[in-house]
Parts: sequence; C-alpha cells; structure tokens
Amino acid sequence: MKFGGYIKKRPGRFLALWIRLFICVIMISPGTAAILCQAKEIGEDEQAWEGDTIYCTAFGDSIAKGYGGKGQEDLDCYAQLIANMVSEETGIPAKCEKFAKNGLDSLRLNSEILTMEEALASLDRADIITLTIGANDLMQEFKGAAQEVLGTERKFLSVYDAFDALQEGVEGNPLLIVKILDVLNNWDYDVFEEQWTAAMDTIAAHRKSTAQLLVTNIYNPVSQFELPGAMNSIVEDIIFNMNQIMYEHAKDYDYRVVDLFDSEICDHTQEDGLHPDQEGQELIAGLAAEKLDTGRFKGEPKQEIKEEPAPEKAKPRKYSLWMVLGPLPWIGLAILLGVAAVFLFWMAKRKNRDLYQKRNKNKGKND
Repeated sequence: MKFGGYIKKRPGRFLALWIRLFICVIMISPGTAAILCQAKEIGEDEQAWEGDTIYCTAFGDSIAKGYGGKGQEDLDCYAQLIANMVSEETGIPAKCEKFAKNGLDSLRLNSEILTMEEALASLDRADIITLTIGANDLMQEFKGAAQEVLGTERKFLSVYDAFDALQEGVEGNPLLIVKILDVLNNWDYDVFEEQWTAAMDTIAAHRKSTAQLLVTNIYNPVSQFELPGAMNSIVEDIIFNMNQIMYEHAKDYDYRVVDLFDSEICDHTQEDGLHPDQEGQELIAGLAAEKLDTGRFKGEPKQEIKEEPAPEKAKPRKYSLWMVLGPLPWIGLAILLGVAAVFLFWMAKRKNRDLYQKRNKNKGKND
C-alpha cells in the first residue's frame, strides 16, 4: 500500500520540480542569453584574444621601416604609431617589432625576411601584423626597362638615375619613348603575384587565429615626376594592377587592404617625393587604424570593418604618336606647315606679278 501510494504522489512532485526549474531559467535567462550571444559573435572557429601585451609585427620596405632620409634617423613608422594608439585605447601595453629594410622587394621579403627565425617567432606571437611591399618591385621593373630600352648593362643606382638616363635618350631620339612604353605596357604581373601569395602562405602558416593582418597598397611615387610621353599613365596602370592583385587575395588570406592609392599620401612626402614624412606616416597609421578591430582586445563582440571592392584590372593601353610625343611636336609641325604655305603663296604671287610686269613691258615695246 505504501509503495502504491508513493507512485500516486510522484507525478505531483515532478510537476512542482518542473515549475521551480522554469522559474529559475526565467530569472537567469537574460545573463545566459548575453553570454551565449557574445560567444556566438566571437565565432565558433575563432578564439577570444587573451594576453597581457599586444604584439605588433611589421614587415616591409623603407616605408614600413620609417626611412627618414639620407643621413637622418628613422621616423616613427606607422606600425609603431598603431601600437601606441591601440595601447592608449585599450589600456594594454603594446610592443612593436620591425622586420623591414630599405629597398626591399617581394622577392627579398620571401628570401631574406620571412626565412629568419626571429621574424617567424615574432609572427607566431603577433596580434597585429602589417605589411608594406611592392613599390620597390615597381622601381626594379622600371630600372630594368630603362636598361633594355637603352641597350645598356649599366646598373642604375636609383630610379632617379634611370629617369635621367631615359630623359637623355629621349631627347636624342624622341621615338625611343615608343619602346619604353611597349616594355612597361607588357609587364608580367605573374611574377609579383607569385611572390605575393608565397609571402601570404608563410604568414598564414605562423599566424594566430586571433591575429589581424593589414596590408598597405601602393601609391604612385612618381606621380609628381614629369615623365616623357604617356609614361605616367602606364606607370599608374602598373600600380593599379599590382594593387588589384592585393585586393583579389584578401578573402583567401583574411587580411584587410589599407588604401594609399587614393589617399593624400603624395602630399606628405619627403624631399625625394617618394618616402612619407612624419605626417605621412601618421596618415598611414590613421588609415590603418580604421581597418583594425581594437574591440577584440577588450573582449567586445567582433566589429564589421568596411572593405573596398577590388578594382578592375587595367587593360594594356593603345597609344598613338600623339600620346607618345605630346602636343608640342604637332603644334610645331602645324606652325612649320603654315609658314611653308605662306611662303609658297608669296612666291606664287610674286611670280604672277613678275609675269604681269613682263607682259606689260613687251606690250609697250610692240606699240
């Protein structure tokens, strides 16, 4: 009887227990929901950032190094400025390590920098990674084009040296510019893309899941130079297509492109017209900060960062003699033809006048 009575009372006890559990869930559900939402926004496959120091690793050329001019001390590079800004915003100490060299191109980045144990160890612990490369690829290509066009084995020390040599060659033979444009217009971008993806593969192999990678694209360092013919347009197309390669692989390697091409960086360069001054470095740091999710270091939900669409690839230009030689030769030719026409008209008029006078003279004799 007791056993049977227990069975009869059991459903009532379970009902009371379920009611109590339901009330408890209602009381704790707001906090639980917030935790669950935050965990979801962090991402199922992405760990939350943990640490007591924010590590920033900078790779690249003289821009990343903070080149301050010949014989001058280096500037505060944009990567260091980013580390300072992030530390100030989050209240967490930040440390910046640079692996950058003057004149570094993408080939040397892979062979000299991304093979160093020290650089790879820094990459392993980095929370923020920055990369600036490509401008020297353009410079090397330009110097190579100058050698090919001029038919010389001379090693140009700088892009200025190559510019001067080309300028002298064009002054002696204006049509030489056609050959220059043809060489630049048919540059093989596969070489740069191969080196770019090789660098990204190395970085991806050592990068933490929480690390943020920022790459700066290329601004036009020769936009203020007076290049002969249509060379400015061709050089700009080359830069445009190199930048397009960077944008094209952004999703594959999970990085954000900091756009310098359409920035005002050319207004903040040193006397050489190529390297950023301190204001230029600060401008780059500001643009890069817009692509950085600093909330991760404070345990905040992941932010949505606006990304620019990849530009379309520039097609090889079809240039004419007008583009090559510019308007001045044609204006000169028009003036010359005009003078010749006036001279011929004057000669014809003079000849007619002499014939008229001769006829009148002969007519007077006959009379």
